[in-house]
Amino acid sequence: MDAHNAVILEASKFHPAAISEETKAFNQKLMDIMAHGPKCGLSLAPDQLPYQPQQVGAKRYREMRAAGETPLPKAVYLDTAQDVAIPSRDAGRTIPCRILRPQNGKAVKSVFLHIHGGGWVLQDEKSQDPALQEIADTTGMLCFSVGYRLAPEDPYPAGPHDCFDAAEWLIDNAESEFGAPLGFVGGESAGGHLSMLVTLHLLQHQHPKYADFRFKGLLLHFGCYSMIWTPHVYNFQRPQILVLDRDLMDHYIDVFLPGMSHEEKRHPSISPLYANLEPLRGKLPPALFTCGTEDCLLDDTMFMSMKWSMAGGESVVKIVPGAPHGYIMFPKSIKGSGAEEGMKAVEDFVLSKLGG
Repeated sequence: MDAHNAVILEASKFHPAAISEETKAFNQKLMDIMAHGPKCGLSLAPDQLPYQPQQVGAKRYREMRAAGETPLPKAVYLDTAQDVAIPSRDAGRTIPCRILRPQNGKAVKSVFLHIHGGGWVLQDEKSQDPALQEIADTTGMLCFSVGYRLAPEDPYPAGPHDCFDAAEWLIDNAESEFGAPLGFVGGESAGGHLSMLVTLHLLQHQHPKYADFRFKGLLLHFGCYSMIWTPHVYNFQRPQILVLDRDLMDHYIDVFLPGMSHEEKRHPSISPLYANLEPLRGKLPPALFTCGTEDCLLDDTMFMSMKWSMAGGESVVKIVPGAPHGYIMFPKSIKGSGAEEGMKAVEDFVLSKLGG
């Protein structure tokens, strides 16, 4: 075999032996909290699920998440953040957004369009203040988080359209408003999916102003790139739910893509894993893909990053042994979560694209 033509994968990262005892303990604690914690569980039997989104309604569940009435921590809102609104393509409404600037004296070098996760159903533009403030401080980027519309109230394509509108608005206005151009887009889980849709939307735009735009980089954390599931979604089974599993994924998709057939869900405008990237060869921006090995969406990261590379795009893939879905959103101070490793990968990647 010609070693120069081989795709080299560090297989040891995927071996169970690579998972530290700290990470095992963190994951077990996380599973215990979700199953038996004093708040509300996501892994109880169906007749014991009064706090699932599908049981109390998405709106009420979002309120509970914000108030810390679910197994996940209460949202932390920073005084350093600024709420703004930008125009929508739809008459009579605007899109809520949130801005976090560097607070350590660093000049703004670039604008990062952040798209939050939450299964296209949960969270909002305020959900990631601490993580985005850290990114702003370590990289010198202004973080601009978009509050896109959520299912089930507003199913596809409302959420993607808001993200497209935010990207186009930033291309038009970032430099005049913030003193730096749009440079990066990214997000977690559903946010990774929507970030990929934004990228492909711009690359295939009919207007040259947007079609000729190039991101400096994509920041894609444990994204879902196929709405008909990759094999690991089916194969990832644990005695207790570890943040996300197929049943919860099925629920999210049912409300995000209501009534859609298998073939409709596979359309590249919905499932970017099925996009033909060959016509975009030479245009794909560099992309950082991160995922933990204890995540049902691991295949999505591996498949999409390889597809990106095959079409000539630069793919930097960071695999965190044992990290669960959502790992990078935990505070770095929590040992075993993998968050510190993931945030360091973001810092290194961004600074490499900004020139230090």
